Amino acid sequence: MIKQYFKQAWRMMRQNKLFSAIYIGGTAIAIATTTVFAVIYYVKLAPIYPEYQRGRTGYVTLVACDMKSGAYGQGQLGYSFVRDYLYPLKSAECVSGFMGTSWDNNFVVASDGLSTIPVDLKPTDPAFFDIYGYDFLEGAPFSQTDLDNGVRRAVITDVLANKLFGTTGDVVGKTVSLNYADFEVTGVVRAGSTINKFSYADIFTPYTTYTGYDNLFFCSPMGVFRAVIVADDIEAVQAELAEAVRKYNSSQDEEEVEIYNQPSVHAKEAFGFWPGQEFSLGEVVRKNLIILLVLLLVPALNLSGMISGRMEMRSAELGVRKSFGATRGKLLWQVVWENFLMTLIGGAIGLLISWGVIYATSGTILQILNSHDALLSVESTITPDMMFSPWVFLIALVLCLVLNLMAALVPAWWSLRRPIVQSLKEK
Repeated sequence: MIKQYFKQAWRMMRQNKLFSAIYIGGTAIAIATTTVFAVIYYVKLAPIYPEYQRGRTGYVTLVACDMKSGAYGQGQLGYSFVRDYLYPLKSAECVSGFMGTSWDNNFVVASDGLSTIPVDLKPTDPAFFDIYGYDFLEGAPFSQTDLDNGVRRAVITDVLANKLFGTTGDVVGKTVSLNYADFEVTGVVRAGSTINKFSYADIFTPYTTYTGYDNLFFCSPMGVFRAVIVADDIEAVQAELAEAVRKYNSSQDEEEVEIYNQPSVHAKEAFGFWPGQEFSLGEVVRKNLIILLVLLLVPALNLSGMISGRMEMRSAELGVRKSFGATRGKLLWQVVWENFLMTLIGGAIGLLISWGVIYATSGTILQILNSHDALLSVESTITPDMMFSPWVFLIALVLCLVLNLMAALVPAWWSLRRPIVQSLKEK
């Protein structure tokens, strides 16, 4: 029966090309807009490569110092703060510190020995690869001994390996000239996306290989570090860290430290909220749910009006079918399935449009749901697993179903309530 419905729907589309084109175009625009929102939420919150532990991840990125002399400052974490207060956290499963300054103008020397290749650099520790699930195509992370002794070793991505050596195999043990300093490659990983600002880099090295990694700024807890933490209970980590900071403050005469109830959960960081801002994921979802409903409701009302007019034209046809025994329910399902075919076509086109928009904007559109004070001009790369997710397809399909039911069900039901005689008179 469903196959018959689709055959009849296809014939109706060919007979009413203008109506079908307008219907499909309106559906495509609605689905494209709402699918962009779905992709944004998926990319920000779903466990995607290599950030598979997002639901258990917290970030410490900011510390404030209030000096008794009257001076006040905010900044990233000092190495001593990471070493003395974050690494020892008992309620955390794993803690990784990395230098969080924007490392601009870093480069590696190309194989010709003359030209250079700009790279994103992340000085970190071996625990970083326990938190972020990078796929090692060859080799392994540098070791804790390398970190402790400041040994120049590095993990590079497959993209960088191909640029430097033309292959991702037999790269371990080779030398990379990073900012004219030689680093031995210990491993090659599959590259991630620049959207994942905490996990992404082209090259990862021990932070102890950089002079000044333990320098302090303004006050002793401030420096150039950030930290990422994995724990089953982030609130317990927040409480433990707050207690450690309280003890630190009680031992100081010259400064008082504020940590803003960190670690911040992943969702708070993903939507661009600073640590000191109030955040509720439920509130963010509710605000955007209203927008999504409007984006679906307006086209549904327009399409519903078009379908209502079309049902007037088909009243005689439906009256004849009623007179030959077709039930109201069967005719209603026929109309719904006919419109569902056009909705599916429009949804598929809308899905393609949404992908095109995201690629055309270099992923910048993925920042539109960020907090008002977040930077919006970051160019981002999109990986296939972000776009071709089963969840994105499922969401698009559900949107098609909802839009179809909203647009087709009411006018079809209202038209089919007419008596057979009245429908036949309109022939």
